[in-house]
Amino acid sequence: MAISPWHQALWHSLQERRQVIPSSTLLVGRPGTDLPNLGLELAGLLLCDAESSVKPCASCRSCQMSARGVHPDLHVISTEEAEGICDRSFRNQSMRYDDTDSTKRERRTTVRSIITVDQIRAVTESLNKSAGLGSSKVCLIYPADALNLNAANALLKSLEEPTAGSYYLLLSSFPGNLPPTIRSRCSRLDLNNPSNDESIEWLTTEHNVDLEVAQQLIAHGLGPYEVLQMNTREDIVAYQVLIDGLTGLISGNVNAGTFAREIGIYDRVLTLKVIQSEIYRGLRESVLPRHSADVPVLITSNLALEFREVLFSVYYAIGKFLSWPKKSVDEQLFLEHIAHKLAFTHNRVLNN
Repeated sequence: MAISPWHQALWHSLQERRQVIPSSTLLVGRPGTDLPNLGLELAGLLLCDAESSVKPCASCRSCQMSARGVHPDLHVISTEEAEGICDRSFRNQSMRYDDTDSTKRERRTTVRSIITVDQIRAVTESLNKSAGLGSSKVCLIYPADALNLNAANALLKSLEEPTAGSYYLLLSSFPGNLPPTIRSRCSRLDLNNPSNDESIEWLTTEHNVDLEVAQQLIAHGLGPYEVLQMNTREDIVAYQVLIDGLTGLISGNVNAGTFAREIGIYDRVLTLKVIQSEIYRGLRESVLPRHSADVPVLITSNLALEFREVLFSVYYAIGKFLSWPKKSVDEQLFLEHIAHKLAFTHNRVLNN
């Protein structure tokens, strides 16, 4: 898989200084901006055993095995939730450390969204062994913020005393959720995030996504790869239902209970992302009007000014929610709480 355009400059820089890449690196980037693919490419760079100066060479045995997702010295730790949105090479490489107890897996009713201590112990045992091909071993963890407390503590021991030739690549969109002890053991690398215009151009020219669809979804805070995953008729219809419901809630034509009940059957996380982006756009419009915006702003300047404090509080509440571990709070109840806050017409009556 090719490096995304917005990561090209950084990628060339990493290739040039591959000899001094730290043994533990925390790569930070926005969701939906191709973070796992860049991590895999960096792992391939560290594992390439070609004698040429250009690495990864894409032709040596190590590079070929990395491309197929079967490299013995590339240890990928992930969650079932993250694997579902990554490419085949990533999934092939991470299967080694999936939940091997089929009985437990069948009993679960939800997709695993955390990285467990058993996974970290298993990879630590593998890294203590000699490399299978070359002299380097790479442990890639995505999303690193999915480490539970026991897993983070187990990883900390390995970061403090890494085995010879071992590299740890931690990939995260919410690094604040990592324990300070983990963050302090890693060299942090903040990735370039694409601008809205870059994302829209890439989606429409490289992947033939409808321009209006690309503009709407990017305006509402989705990363370009998240837009690609949503670019189906079913998802676009569900998205339009969400926009119609949110428009009705803000205008007073739909009450908060109805909105939360009807929209709650769709992706609640997406709903909250859209709400958060609309709050941002509404507040920005109130201080810097853009009358030619490609995507109409749902929260007018007057509403943004009148309910400024409420909007700020909702914006930050959603931000905290999105960074919390999955299922740590009741998503439906949280959505209902947010909907009542955004029922401006009802709130105006109460205030009067």
